[in-house]
Amino acid sequence: MKLLLTSILALSFLPLAAQTPETPRPATGHTSDNALLVAAYGTAGRVPGYYRYAAAGLGLARRNRWRYSDAEYDSDFTLGLRLGAGKQQAYAGSASPERAIWGVNPYAAVDGQFFGAALGIWVGQLGDYRAEGLEQGRVVPQVRVRAGQLTGFHGLLAYANKFGGLGNPPLQLGGAYGGVLEGRVRVGIGAAIATLALPEQEIGVYVEANVRGAFGEGGLYLQLPVGPDAAGLIGVQMVFGGSN
Repeated sequence: MKLLLTSILALSFLPLAAQTPETPRPATGHTSDNALLVAAYGTAGRVPGYYRYAAAGLGLARRNRWRYSDAEYDSDFTLGLRLGAGKQQAYAGSASPERAIWGVNPYAAVDGQFFGAALGIWVGQLGDYRAEGLEQGRVVPQVRVRAGQLTGFHGLLAYANKFGGLGNPPLQLGGAYGGVLEGRVRVGIGAAIATLALPEQEIGVYVEANVRGAFGEGGLYLQLPVGPDAAGLIGVQMVFGGSN
């Protein structure tokens, strides 16, 4: 009888134990989504004493975005390919003839909260890179490194970034701020060192701006010559897909 009563009392407490709420566990996983990005771009530049050039192209990329439930940022992993073609026109009296330029640019990129990087390569009949203007570029490495928050102040080091490898790619060293209009606008400025330039005319200044919208983003890049004979460059880009 004593054993029976003990069993009944134990069973009576089971419903209460079942109703005791459990402490919710924080979500530590992530979700991911894929987006297909289509880009169109154009670029034009000049190298005083050597040539001027203009080109346009298209790009296709696949972006995988990881969204963390316990973090205030996303991580992007991107694989892409750019194709471009144009013409290089020599200045009067230059040893460099008029010629067609074209290039293929496979690349991979990763971007997180405080760091971003991209590696790629331009392959094709690119612009002249030697000072004598007699040899055309065939293979040009591409690199980009970011340190700092993309939606705040961050530093940038890049070479042949985006479409710049088709002509006279600059080495960029500068900074940017991406917190304008709740992160929809990013503006940057820095030094641009041209691959091909007249002596003591290698260094210029660049400014850029990127605007994100519901259907993609657009960008404008200007490389401004510091001296009268320094190289200059202008580029525009539109990316469709992967709305933010």
